[in-house]
Amino acid sequence: MATLFFMLLMSIFSTFIHAIPTSTGQKVTKRSVTVDLPRNPGYAPNGRLQYSRALKKWGVPMYDELDDATNSFRGGGETGDVNAESIMGDREYLSRVGFGTPFQYLNVDLDTGSADVWVYSSETKTKTRREDIFELEKSSTAELLNGSEWRITYGDSSYAWGHVYHDSIDIGGIPLHNAVVQSAVDVSQSLSSDKDIDGIFGLAYNLHSQVRPKQPTVLSTLKSHLDKPVFTADLRYQSDEGAYTFGYIDHHRHIGEINYTPLLPNSSFWEFNFTGLHVVGHNYWYISQWRVIADTGTTLMLLSPDIVNMYYDAVPNATSDRSFGGLWHYPCNTTLPDFEIGFANGWVARVPGRYMNYTTYDDLPGRCMGGLQPFMSEEFGILGDIFLKAVYAVFDIGGGKVGFADKDLGL
Repeated sequence: MATLFFMLLMSIFSTFIHAIPTSTGQKVTKRSVTVDLPRNPGYAPNGRLQYSRALKKWGVPMYDELDDATNSFRGGGETGDVNAESIMGDREYLSRVGFGTPFQYLNVDLDTGSADVWVYSSETKTKTRREDIFELEKSSTAELLNGSEWRITYGDSSYAWGHVYHDSIDIGGIPLHNAVVQSAVDVSQSLSSDKDIDGIFGLAYNLHSQVRPKQPTVLSTLKSHLDKPVFTADLRYQSDEGAYTFGYIDHHRHIGEINYTPLLPNSSFWEFNFTGLHVVGHNYWYISQWRVIADTGTTLMLLSPDIVNMYYDAVPNATSDRSFGGLWHYPCNTTLPDFEIGFANGWVARVPGRYMNYTTYDDLPGRCMGGLQPFMSEEFGILGDIFLKAVYAVFDIGGGKVGFADKDLGL
């Protein structure tokens, strides 16, 4: 059933193709494509797990109570302690990407918060209980890079490592030949217990992968094949109409102008500043400057505790306590206020209150968990899918900037 839930119908719209010569005389086909993003209708959020995974991904401390609560889910099928390049389980959106020759299509998480492209394969020793893996022996173009390997170790001691190959990748109809594909050989049980995600497809701006010796990232390879060095994310709230586009901006998907913000100097991630915060219904704005990373691989919106406290001060009977890992929760019949984020270019993003309402608690009847939660980092915050579902997001590789625009939210 999981495969049926996550099968994506990959449609290619507005495809424009031309070829330009490279320095070696070979021609590189340039394309612009769309990859649809149907939701998983069987998606059942587990708030504490998602929060734990996000904190571990970014190396941020958590209360012991949260770690103990999420550890109790290990091996249960839907869960695993995850961070960094592997946010696994409880995903709303997955994309169907092909690997090898002929292409074998897997459900991968397109993740702007990581750089590695790694998949479960016929080399994976860990029992993964998933139906789809990359069968290397069936690919006529798989070439092992002798002496190369990759290894990822997370803050909770979970890990993944494996071999490195050159092989073909198909993303939305764009074929990438001799791309770096990381095959998982050994994966900790806390990671592999999620049977629905077959791999991670990192799209971080300028981050090195964990391949040693160093190899080009797949995004750097993909960039040279795009009509324009840009990709976009149009994630949708409880809808099958979401999509990524590569090589072009689909102007039918947004309303008004796209408002660009430059990335911070020397950033490895899609990292930038915003300058204002406002809880709709209140008269005052908070004006300062906050660093954040746009991360499609993190479900929640994670900001500094003072910002989070400011928001939930406007929510009747909202509370946070250590017994629930420091998570903010409130009565489920509460109507949450909209949340606005302002940028130096004058544009303001509004996240509807219903987007801010993330999930219920099975063990706390009548209480719900918010999609905005505290992030114990003094350096940066994370604008995950809670934010990204409310905007049309442009990731400009060539220009070193991100753009956001309004879109029809169906409100």
